[in-house]
Amino acid sequence: MKRILPAYPLFVKDPYFSLWSVSERLNASDTQSWWGTEKKLYGFIRTGGETYCFLGRAEAFAPCGVKAAEQLSLSVTAYTTDYRFRAGETILNVRFVSPLPPSDPELLSLPVCYMEYSAEGADAEISLFVNRRIAYNDIAENTNREVRGGAFPLRGFECAFLGLKRQLPFSNNDDLIGADWGYYYLSGERAYFLDERSLSAYLSGGRGGFSCEGEERYLGSVNFSREGAVMLGYDDLVSVDYFGEWLKGGYLARNTIVEALEYIHAHRKETDEKLDAEDAELRRRAAAYGEDYYDILVASLRQSVAAHKLVRDREGNVLFLSKECGSNGCIGTVDLSYPSMPLYLLANTELLKGMMRPILKFAKMPVWPYDFAPHDVGTYPACCGQVYGLSVSPSRFHGDYAKTWYPETHFPVRLLPPEFEAYDPDMQMPVEESANMLVMFLACYRADGDIRFFESERGLAEKWAKYLAEHGLKPENQLCTDDFAGHLKNNVNLAIKATVGVAAYAELAAAAGDGEEGKKYRGIAELFAAEITAFGEKYGHLPLTWDSDGETFSLKYNLAFDKLLGLGLFPQSLLEREVDYYLGKCNAFGTPLDNRKGYTKSDWLLWTAALTDDMDKKKKLIGAVAAFLRRSPDRVPFSDWFESESGEFHHFRARSVQGGCFVLLLEGGALQKKPVFADE
Repeated sequence: MKRILPAYPLFVKDPYFSLWSVSERLNASDTQSWWGTEKKLYGFIRTGGETYCFLGRAEAFAPCGVKAAEQLSLSVTAYTTDYRFRAGETILNVRFVSPLPPSDPELLSLPVCYMEYSAEGADAEISLFVNRRIAYNDIAENTNREVRGGAFPLRGFECAFLGLKRQLPFSNNDDLIGADWGYYYLSGERAYFLDERSLSAYLSGGRGGFSCEGEERYLGSVNFSREGAVMLGYDDLVSVDYFGEWLKGGYLARNTIVEALEYIHAHRKETDEKLDAEDAELRRRAAAYGEDYYDILVASLRQSVAAHKLVRDREGNVLFLSKECGSNGCIGTVDLSYPSMPLYLLANTELLKGMMRPILKFAKMPVWPYDFAPHDVGTYPACCGQVYGLSVSPSRFHGDYAKTWYPETHFPVRLLPPEFEAYDPDMQMPVEESANMLVMFLACYRADGDIRFFESERGLAEKWAKYLAEHGLKPENQLCTDDFAGHLKNNVNLAIKATVGVAAYAELAAAAGDGEEGKKYRGIAELFAAEITAFGEKYGHLPLTWDSDGETFSLKYNLAFDKLLGLGLFPQSLLEREVDYYLGKCNAFGTPLDNRKGYTKSDWLLWTAALTDDMDKKKKLIGAVAAFLRRSPDRVPFSDWFESESGEFHHFRARSVQGGCFVLLLEGGALQKKPVFADE
C-alpha cells in the first residue's frame, strides 16, 4: 500500500479528542492518540458466516477465529480518510470523517466525528468497539481507573457512553497527556456497554446479549444495514479555564452532547456535501502548485484545526485556543498563532482573532508589566497566565513551581502583582511576539476589512510598535520562535520580522485615521529595510546575524508577509537571491533552518517558497516537504521539526503550526487590499 502520510487522522476534533492510525493498513496496528498512547478502536464486518477485522490490530483476534480483511485502497482528503476492503465476497468501503471546517465555527466545535460505511455484495453486519482507556490517562499516578457506562435509545439509533467513575476536571496541565474527565459516546443501530468476555463471544460467532461484569470495558455499536454510519462523540464537561472562568466548548455551551449526536445523525448528508465542496475547492486552488502541495494541505488541515479548542467568552467572542502539542503544552501561544495564520486568513479571520484575544487580555493584567507582547497564556487547558520563562528560583516560587512529573496543575500566575517579578527576562521573546501580534492585526484587517478589532486594542499595539522601533533592528541576545536553536544576538531574521511588524502598525494606524502616526512608523520600517537590504547585497544573501559573515545563513521566512501584504519593504531581487541560496543548501527533506544544525521546519520551508515568483523553485521546496510526509522514518502526526537529511523528527508532532503550509494560497494579492504606503 502506497504511503501518503506518516500518520492518518481517523477521529480528530480537539487536543483531547484525537485518534490516529500509524500504518498504511488500517488493521495492521492499534490506533493511537496524537501523543502516541494506544487508544484502541476495533472494527469488524461479519459476512458469509465469517468475521473480519478492518480496524485495529487484526492478529489480536485470531484466537476468536477473526480474519484480517484485505485492504484494497487508501486515500485522504481534507476532512476524510478513506479505505476499501475485501472481506470474503463482500467489498467494504469505510470513510472516517472529522467535520472541522474553519469556515463554520459551529460545526467545527460540534464534538462528534463519524465513520461512514457501505458494503457491496452479501449481507453484512458492521461493528465498532472502543476500549475504556479512551477516557483517561493510563499512568501510574492515576490509581482509580474504574469507568461507568451504559446505553440508551435516541431517535433512529442507540448510543453507549463511558467515563471515569471519579471525574477529575482540569486535573492536569501538561503536554503529552489527555483528559481524565469527560464522557465518550458511541452510536449505532444498536449500542452497548460491555466487557471483554462478551466481545470475545461476539467475535467467535455468538449472538447472545452483551454482559458487563468484567473489568475491561468497551463501548460497542452494531449496524445491520448495508450502508450507514457510526458516530463517536466526546463531551469534556468543561473545556477551558479562561482566567478563572470555566468555559464549555463552543457548541456544547448552548447544546447537549445528545443534541450534537442527533444533529449529525439527521444532517450527515448535508455535512458531507459541505466538506466535499470545501475539499474540491482546496484541490482546485492547490492544483497550480502540483499534487504534492495538495497532499501537504490535506496533511495539515485537520491536524492544525484539531490542535485548538473553540470556546466563547462572556461577550460571545470566539476564543480559539491552541495547544503546543509535543513542544511544551502551552495554551494560546503567539508563536504558534503566527505561523498557523495562513489557513485561518483564508477560511475565517474570526478564528485568528480568537487566537489573539487571550493574549490581549493577559497583556493588560498587572502580572505582565512589560512593553512587549507575552508568549502564551498558560498550559492547556488552563489560561492561568504566561508560564513560559517563569522564574523558578527559591526567592520566587520556592523551587516548587518547576514541574517534575504529571499529572499536575499550574498555580494561577495571573493573580500575582507586578512587584512579584514572576518572569525571567532572559527567557522572553520580546521582538518575536510583539511583531507577530502586529502582523496578525494587519493580516486580519486586510482579509476582512474590519479595522475595529485593531482599534479596540490600539494602546497595546502602539506600545509594541514603539518597542520594536527601539529594539527591533539589532535585537539583543534573546529567543525567537526557533528557540530550540537557543539564544541569538543580532538575529537578522528577527530584525526582518520587527521591520515588517513596524510597517504593519504604520498601515493599521493610517487605516484607523492617524496618518501622521502611520507616516512616522512607515519611515522607521523603511530605514530598517534599507539597512537590511544593503547588508544582504554585501554578501549576495543575508547572513544569520549582523555580526556574522557570508558563510552563515538562515531561512528568512519572515520576509513572506512583507510580500503577501504588499508592504514593499524589500526588493524582489533580494527574495530571489535568498531562495536561490536555500536551494543550493537543500537536502532530501529541505534546507536546514540555519547553518548551526541540520534540522528544518516544514512551515518555514513553505513560507520561503512564497518568496519566489518562479514556480519551479516553489515546487522544489514543496517537493522536499512532500518527501518528508512519504518517507520520514517516524510514524507520528505531521511533525514540523525534523532533520533535513534523515527525516527524523524532533519532539514536535500534531502541532497547529501546519496551518502555515497554506501560505501559498495567499499569493495573488489576497491580502493586498487598500495598501496605504507601499506605492509611495
